[in-house]
Amino acid sequence: MRTEMTKKIVWACLIQGFAWVWCSYILAFLDKVQIAESLSQVAVTEIIGVVLVYCAKSAIENLSKNNNWPDKGKGDLEDGEH
Repeated sequence: MRTEMTKKIVWACLIQGFAWVWCSYILAFLDKVQIAESLSQVAVTEIIGVVLVYCAKSAIENLSKNNNWPDKGKGDLEDGEH
């Protein structure tokens, strides 16, 4: 199965975000608490941001693909649709 480029980018960002979270735990263990706290905040923001943006993009694509918009011509409809 072919993976979309967007999905690859989302996965790369998520993996990097989770790696940052684990690095913040290591930094906290090494008594670098201030850096660890800042890093974990950025990582969590990145993870949530990437997921929200991807979900919004996916929802818009699905709405566009599955709805009959007024500006679609009759020739744009798939077989069997009226």
